[in-house]
Amino acid sequence: MSIIRYELTIRLTTHSPLHSGGMDVVADPTREGVDREAVATRFARDAHERPILTGRSVKGAVRTACTRYLEKNPESDIAQLLTKEAQARLWGDRGKKSPNGTPLRASALTFHPVEIPEEALAGSRSGDSSEAEQRQAGADLPCRVGIAMNRCWGTVGDGALFVHEFVPRGNALTLVITAEGIDDEAPAKRTNTEGGADDASEEKKEPAAPPRPATAAEVKQLLELIVGLFKAGQVSFGGRQSAGWGRIALDDGKPKDERWRLREFSPKTREGLKSLLSDSPLPGTELEPVNCGPAKRTRITVTWKSPTGILVADPGLSKQDKADLKEERETALAEGRIFDKKPVPTVPLRDAGGEDGPLVLPGSSVRGALRARASRIARTVLAGALGQQLNNWSEPGVTVHDQLADDPALVRDLFGTTEQRGALTVLDTQAAPSANPRTVTHNAGDRWTGGVAEGALYGEEVHDDARWDDIVLELDPDRLPNDQNRRRAAWCLLGLVLAELSTGTLPLGSRGTRGLGQVEVTGLTVEGLELLGLPGDGSWRFTTGEGQSGRDAADALLKHLRTVNEMIKPNGDTDTAGWSSYLIETGEKNNA
Repeated sequence: MSIIRYELTIRLTTHSPLHSGGMDVVADPTREGVDREAVATRFARDAHERPILTGRSVKGAVRTACTRYLEKNPESDIAQLLTKEAQARLWGDRGKKSPNGTPLRASALTFHPVEIPEEALAGSRSGDSSEAEQRQAGADLPCRVGIAMNRCWGTVGDGALFVHEFVPRGNALTLVITAEGIDDEAPAKRTNTEGGADDASEEKKEPAAPPRPATAAEVKQLLELIVGLFKAGQVSFGGRQSAGWGRIALDDGKPKDERWRLREFSPKTREGLKSLLSDSPLPGTELEPVNCGPAKRTRITVTWKSPTGILVADPGLSKQDKADLKEERETALAEGRIFDKKPVPTVPLRDAGGEDGPLVLPGSSVRGALRARASRIARTVLAGALGQQLNNWSEPGVTVHDQLADDPALVRDLFGTTEQRGALTVLDTQAAPSANPRTVTHNAGDRWTGGVAEGALYGEEVHDDARWDDIVLELDPDRLPNDQNRRRAAWCLLGLVLAELSTGTLPLGSRGTRGLGQVEVTGLTVEGLELLGLPGDGSWRFTTGEGQSGRDAADALLKHLRTVNEMIKPNGDTDTAGWSSYLIETGEKNNA
């Protein structure tokens, strides 16, 4: 028996923002006399303060993707080869010994840390700075700020300000996986599923033998599956994936023969050992990725425009400018001088942070607006048509997290909770900035004098003619309960929210009460409805024509939803029919 070793190098690129959390600095909310600020959730870093994707996190993401694919495609050729027993040998034990004391076996694969490229870093210094300062400055990543809204008051929830370091889209990553397997598929003694020897008798059991190692063929098959999943875009890294973050795929900018490279060698031979110990190139071997196909998700595409402009503010970019302006104003007042400098306008969020790059409407922002409206619709139906007693969200002490946990069942199915990921993902939406954006200025009045309050002059930079990309939503049926009626009910609730978006009654972004954020839907496309148990070709489309508007799109969508609603069997023993019956929690589920 000899050992075959592999080294697989995969060239990847980020297709969305990427955040992989490291050690967080916990803010003290009890501080008095100090302005409370959000503390950024830092990207994982190594001992030299360089941001990295840890091998453990990468391995977990890849293992999850592989396991999920094999479970969803049990009849595929690769699933027949990579059985559960083979997967246990390849991925190793989960750290717990069997009752009979069978030894643990480590994973056959090693995932090496992925370094973040310098192109993704910001704040680099040069000149007279020390090496440590340069390293620290060069390890800075752009940050994105997010909030959570209190659904009762429509304002930012207390303590619900979040900041995440992230790697922008379009950055190259290099993943290295090393693995080893034996070239002998017939070991001297194998263990059974219980960990004991196959030939052990009932009267006299031999000590548990260690589980056999993975074979070289199994290792290579798993590596082919991994490359195939990356090629199909079915692997995501890091957190905030419901907001569309962490999407990874093969680097299309590389030639096909450079997107991945598998090297194979045997330390048993002189040549193999020399290749292992030297820096000389290792022999190459062919690798044929598994054809995994695209992920099976219901995809909703919203074509739209905004007549008023969309603003998602970037509070971090102008923070220092505003602080400097405040200091200048206070100095002028103290010296008795007239201060007539214009205020610093609030600027829109950019995709890569800073002043460059396209405008971005974060997926988390759109998702939050959709969830708030879905929650309002569901609670209105529960309290009105169904006569349910609801918890009062206006009571003191009710936090945003309490509201999330108290959402009706279908809302939690779609959008998740703090404990469970939802089925709906909303991707970031981009737009090219206007060549000549306008600045909207407004002020706060002094209620005593009737004039403008001191220091209360504000402004926003608005890009009216920005052409926004389509809003893309993905609904993963596998994250919904395994009940076709409940899946159809979830689609009905989401469809009602999309209908309200189409009518222009659901603004996006900030400053919605000041007239910004209006949406005009010009087209709706839904693909993959068959995954929700709906008949037909699995698609639904509406495009506004001459003399039509988003209201016509809403009417067409509501007509479709009425047809779906007629297919839904009531939930359990409730007296309510249709999709709304699944807003009520019962112990019974009906599978169509």
